[in-house]
Amino acid sequence: MKLFYKILLLVLVWAFDSASGYAQQLPIFTQFPSDLLFFNPAIAGTKRQYDVRIDYRDQWVGMPDAPITEGLSLNYKLMGGKMGVAFDMFQDVTGPTQRNEYTGCYAYHLKLPDLIVSLGVQASMLDYIVNGPKITIHQSGDPAIDQTVTASALTPNAGAGAYLYNDRWQFGLSVDNLIQEDAKLYKKYASAPADTSTTGIVTLLPHFYGYLGYNFSGNSNYVWQSSLFAEQSGGTPLYLAYSLRIHIKELFYAGLSLRLKDAVSLDLGITIKNDFELCYSYDFITSALGHYTTGSHEITLIWSSDHLGKGSAHRGDTFDTFQKKKYGYMF
Repeated sequence: MKLFYKILLLVLVWAFDSASGYAQQLPIFTQFPSDLLFFNPAIAGTKRQYDVRIDYRDQWVGMPDAPITEGLSLNYKLMGGKMGVAFDMFQDVTGPTQRNEYTGCYAYHLKLPDLIVSLGVQASMLDYIVNGPKITIHQSGDPAIDQTVTASALTPNAGAGAYLYNDRWQFGLSVDNLIQEDAKLYKKYASAPADTSTTGIVTLLPHFYGYLGYNFSGNSNYVWQSSLFAEQSGGTPLYLAYSLRIHIKELFYAGLSLRLKDAVSLDLGITIKNDFELCYSYDFITSALGHYTTGSHEITLIWSSDHLGKGSAHRGDTFDTFQKKKYGYMF
């Protein structure tokens, strides 16, 4: 545990010294410890037998056309935990732009005495939409944007990741947008500018993600969950977030999250009948945006179970029974 905190301290010091802002093409969630499948395909099959998660994020409340993100993920184990498949989708609306992404994931799990190594790949399709009538531009008639139409472009992409975990600690690395395909808008409209060879092009950049988590407790009724998340894309500064939650008697949790030079968040969650979890986060904006918004809200609803109902228990497996297993509650 001391080694973990030394690594965490070094990363935080480096990031505070180098980061100055945030920008990314793919959405980020405050509740990243609960939503890792959106960032790493190797998460497929690492939860309970059946796992469904619904996410809603209302960002920068009070600002016009602020981002609203909705997500859904379905996660399932195969062959008693030796493999996993998953599907996730999100809709991200910001002003006149909208991105809908649909992703299929597959992961292979290698069982070691006290560790599972998961290697995952994913294929996705991004529908990039620009609502021309909602755009206000400084120079009317700009050929890069057609204000008379709503343009869309379907763009294929791929990603890969690795995830090492047991019930006490987790480490993951992944990359999305590996193909770097351009989203080419206005190509199918007769009213588009005559020269469309360079207009309406959105270049999708690779996004690199890293995750480090550690669960610890001196009392099984009070389990601490410590998580560090990093994202880097293009030439943008490093995005870094840290979350600390305390899970109390496997019934609810409370915690705080910190996003570097951006926000401090309050996290709350309640577990219902062992299989359901309702999570809520509120972001207190600490950047200059705090003058224009009251904050951000985020809600996650989780159903995670090893059976589909009474009397329909799954055949069961011991794939996740680690040599030194200490916690069984963690989602």
